[in-house]
Amino acid sequence: MRRNSPAWLLLMTTCSTLTYVAYSQQPFDLDPSFNTEINTWYVSSVMPLPDGDLLLSGQIRFSGDSPGTFRLLTRVDQLGNRRPWFPYSWGGGRIQPWNDQFYVGEHTVHRLLSTGLVDSSFIHMNADPYFSSLQGGDYHVYPDGRILMSGVHNLLDSIRGFEGLYCLVWFSNTGYLDTTKTHRTCAGSLDKFTELPNGQFIGSGSTGVWDGQQASNIIRFNTDGSLDPSFQANVNWGQAYGFLPLDDGRVYAAGLFRILGNPDTLRLARFTPDGSLDPSFNLLSFETVETNNGFGAIISKVYALDETRLIVVGGYERVNGETRKGICMIDTAGNLLDDHFVDAGCGYYDYQGFTHGSIDGFTQAPNGSYYIWGAYHGYDDGTTNDTTQRMVSRLYGLDVGISENANTQPKPELAIHPNPANGWVAFHYDLLVPPTDAYLIVQDLSGRELYRLQLLEEKHQIVWDTRSIGAGTYIVSLVNKERDLRSEKLVIQQ
Repeated sequence: MRRNSPAWLLLMTTCSTLTYVAYSQQPFDLDPSFNTEINTWYVSSVMPLPDGDLLLSGQIRFSGDSPGTFRLLTRVDQLGNRRPWFPYSWGGGRIQPWNDQFYVGEHTVHRLLSTGLVDSSFIHMNADPYFSSLQGGDYHVYPDGRILMSGVHNLLDSIRGFEGLYCLVWFSNTGYLDTTKTHRTCAGSLDKFTELPNGQFIGSGSTGVWDGQQASNIIRFNTDGSLDPSFQANVNWGQAYGFLPLDDGRVYAAGLFRILGNPDTLRLARFTPDGSLDPSFNLLSFETVETNNGFGAIISKVYALDETRLIVVGGYERVNGETRKGICMIDTAGNLLDDHFVDAGCGYYDYQGFTHGSIDGFTQAPNGSYYIWGAYHGYDDGTTNDTTQRMVSRLYGLDVGISENANTQPKPELAIHPNPANGWVAFHYDLLVPPTDAYLIVQDLSGRELYRLQLLEEKHQIVWDTRSIGAGTYIVSLVNKERDLRSEKLVIQQ
């Protein structure tokens, strides 16, 4: 989007201030208590952890990071603060949990411990003398830890006759090339693929030829990697970036592609089991003011919210002419819904000569809230316009209205004034219940405790002298019986 364009001027008018309106929280409203200090470039994958923290993968630069330096994998707490003790590690692509560990993709795939350290029992794939990575794609993790990886890679296994470029490669659960499998070639690359309910896979890329056979840019292949010729999508331009399979064999495909003989550019479609377009699904119109390399809106992924509703994310500004900025809700017939995300979505920013503004993912956390992520600055849910949101945002879950209306779980209160502080600061708290083993605790972002005071009253004010504390961001928490009740950020300026 050009800065002097009407859309940019409209964006700056609507997003120039942080506006909070005192309405009760509704499902999918923005939770402004979560806020990261990521400036550039993007977040490609998010994995919520049981303790409320998040793992983030992508090319991530926080405020204060050196120019030109990116973190490929990082961890943030429940408020969005970076955990500085989390080690710099491999990453950049999709994160996949496995037992009490996780995998993360890049040009290859790495297996990491829950601490972020590399699992030494899984080698760096490029250490295998038979394998050399070139272009990363996608990957699938089998229950026993084996890996199926796509992209474009060079194999050097002359003993078994696998030499040259391959698009689909198997690895053992220790990271070595699986020499018992038949690895697969294609004319270009296989960039994305997803397992189907029957054990087959659907994938997409520049795959016009698969193992010497003519193929579509969206293909279905068998468990051994061989092409399934009964699926004929006939996509001859573009590709899909996300799939949502259904139990009956149909599958949603999100991306930017064209079908042979059809002049329309499709961004979200549903294919039948034989690869033809499902005529019972409406083809929605997605638009953006500023084109992405001349191609317009691109859809990243589609998610099933429940049996009747889908969430669609990507880089777009309008759906069927109505304002939806990177996220919308539709029904399973392809009709745009006004239940949520009306006139809502992400904002834009300029970096390295390009304008970015897209939502790439959507997932539910263990506590019922939802996270969205991608490449954006600012998020407006229609009530709260928070221009400080960066790359990852938290939305309230589906039960927020029920909980508030029933008033069954009132939350303890914690207010900090002044904030930022450069001297004395007051903490106003209300536990809502008589304290038993309650404390107010101040910690730095590494978790180091700076102040702890036992709370003897249910509701009170505490004054603390910050003049001996260094400038920075700190976390103030109310704790009762070792359970976190409420946390807020405190910024100290000296």
